[in-house]
Amino acid sequence: MNQDPIDAGKPIAMQSWVWSQHWTEMLFLHWRVDPATIQACLPEPVTVATYDGSAWVSLVLFRLRVRPRWLPFVPWISSLVEVNLRTYVTCNGQPGIWFLSVHANNRPAMALARLLTPLPYEHAAMQYDSIGNQRLFQAEAGSLKPLCDLAFCPSGSQVECRKDSLDEWLLERYRLFIDSDKGLMRAEVAHPRWVVQHVAVEAAVNNFGRNIGLNLLLVPDVAHFSMGVNAHFGPFQPVPLSDSNEPLQRCFPRTEPASESPRPLYQNRLTVHRGA
Repeated sequence: MNQDPIDAGKPIAMQSWVWSQHWTEMLFLHWRVDPATIQACLPEPVTVATYDGSAWVSLVLFRLRVRPRWLPFVPWISSLVEVNLRTYVTCNGQPGIWFLSVHANNRPAMALARLLTPLPYEHAAMQYDSIGNQRLFQAEAGSLKPLCDLAFCPSGSQVECRKDSLDEWLLERYRLFIDSDKGLMRAEVAHPRWVVQHVAVEAAVNNFGRNIGLNLLLVPDVAHFSMGVNAHFGPFQPVPLSDSNEPLQRCFPRTEPASESPRPLYQNRLTVHRGA
């Protein structure tokens, strides 16, 4: 199995945490993509990570309750819906994730996050509802109305990812890298290992990733659902550059989607994907 390393099995406890986060009702949709497409979006010295020769991107949707360590949960600012598009990278030999986009629906919470972190939140109007065991999600942002429109239904038993599996490689991630005005930053996160289950998904619209040439209306290669975990985030810290203090080479996403080899679209079909 040809894969870049991960840090599976990090400790649940973190003494120096600065953010408490509760992630619940989490949907993970994962696609294989061309490594060159992702590398074009990364600054040096961040390198795309691969699994059996493919880079991966994951659309992650969840409900979030968050607070700084020095504040209690505040109803009007602590609760939001977040959806991020992430990929998998290494930097100076350390594995982690990289956000290609991060959207949320709570402007006060986003303002606090921008003040205290380098996270590049963008606002989107979102609706995330449950009808029995089915969940419905819609998002609108800017001229993209809707940005995303999908329904999904989890089923089956909840299990941990198998050791050294693709599921573990995609999910068990405990470090985030991010570009900021202060340069390249990283933060560590600690939480229990993921417990996931099968999920059936149908989508009418998915425009996430179009700005970097991805067509994510294609049926995902892997999908997971989790009821969630409680997590602690450590502080963002500068990443030391291995060479000089030269500025990072930044990329500018393409505005037109790249051509894709033929693959099936959702087309409002209910498709069952494997879990762990």
